[in-house]
Amino acid sequence: MEQSVVHSPGRAADPSPQPRDPAVAGDLRAYLLGGSADGPPEGGRRLARRLRGLLGPGTRHGLKMLGTRLAAPGSARRLRQLHDSGAPLLLNLGSGTYNVPGWVNIDLWGWHAAWGVHPDVVWDLRRPLPLPDGAVDAVFMEHVLEHLPAREGLGALEQCHRLLRPGGVLRLSVPDFGRYARSYVAAATGTGEDVAFLTQERPGRPTPLMAVSEVVYHHGHVSVWDAETLAALMRCAGFEHVTRRAYRDTDLSPVPDSPERLGESLYMEGIRAGSPDASS
Repeated sequence: MEQSVVHSPGRAADPSPQPRDPAVAGDLRAYLLGGSADGPPEGGRRLARRLRGLLGPGTRHGLKMLGTRLAAPGSARRLRQLHDSGAPLLLNLGSGTYNVPGWVNIDLWGWHAAWGVHPDVVWDLRRPLPLPDGAVDAVFMEHVLEHLPAREGLGALEQCHRLLRPGGVLRLSVPDFGRYARSYVAAATGTGEDVAFLTQERPGRPTPLMAVSEVVYHHGHVSVWDAETLAALMRCAGFEHVTRRAYRDTDLSPVPDSPERLGESLYMEGIRAGSPDASS
């Protein structure tokens, strides 16, 4: 039976927010159906898109892990050679498409070749690196932790703590979600500071929320970090003298920071306790 809808006289209508611009709906449709411009150079991008079209995400992941497992014996030998050389060991873990000169760049086997980049060592960082405790002078992880659930992120930092010699430095870089959140509030309410940050770092998004959601959900991200939370995680993993740093503000040499990550990044450093000359 059809029922009539009764409106209470004293009740205000639902104040549903309206787009600030009628074009927003069209922009949103194009944004949701379009592809990301981020990717390898054009030739590599065409190849990567073709492969992605032929292979589903499960198949791609399986191939990546298979390639990594097949490379593991040679990678273990390479790490032993680097350790036995007696030279300082600086590890760039989860190097992706940015190999830092002077550092040992470590990542999964994958499609890095589409960007013209190959890691020095292929390894699944969910497995402990085959190096003795205290064998490493510094560890750098740039935009890696957001690809791990927080619990796995703690395990990764505990492995870094094991690898570092006393006095060794862990330098971390992640998207600064705290700043993204503040900028979103400023854009949505017209109050607060740093309102331009969203549009500077993620221009052309149809709404501020879509820009923020990319930090949470896109690019394989599964966790978000601000300065307070990241510092707490580092201390939980055993690091001391945890400090927030700026881009290229570090005593590490060569400086590992990628200039492409400067705008949105939060940088933190921590030290494994003990004298540099102490045994592990």
